Amino acid sequence: MAVVLLIDDDVDIIEANKSVLSSRGHKVRVAYSAAEAKDLLSKEQPDAAVIDVMMESKDAGFELARHIHETYPKLPAVILSGIRSEMSLKFDFESDETWLPVVKFLEKPVDPSKLADEVEALIAG
Repeated sequence: MAVVLLIDDDVDIIEANKSVLSSRGHKVRVAYSAAEAKDLLSKEQPDAAVIDVMMESKDAGFELARHIHETYPKLPAVILSGIRSEMSLKFDFESDETWLPVVKFLEKPVDPSKLADEVEALIAG
C-alpha cells in the first residue's frame, strides 16, 4: 500500500482517480491547489504525487513540480494535465531536471485505471 497525493482543482477528476487508487489499496490524500499541496507536503510525504498544471494559475503545477523536486527530491511526481489542448501548444513536454522535474507527463483525459497503473509502476521503481 502506498500513499498517493492527488493535486487537481477538478473535483470530478480527483474523485474518479481517488476511487480507483483506493480500490487498489492505496491511501489517497487530496489537494485542490498548489498551495494546499505544499501545506499537506509539509506535514506528510506521500510515496507519489500526481499534479495538474492549471490550478490557481496556468502554470501552478509546473511551479509545484519544481518545488517538490527541490524540497522533496526523492518524491516521484507525475503531471496530469490538459494544458497542451487548452493552450493549443504544438510541442510535447519532456522531463527535465530544471524546468519540468517529473517522472512522466500524461495528457488529460486519462482513464483512472491507466493512471493507477502508471502510479503503481512509478512506486514499484
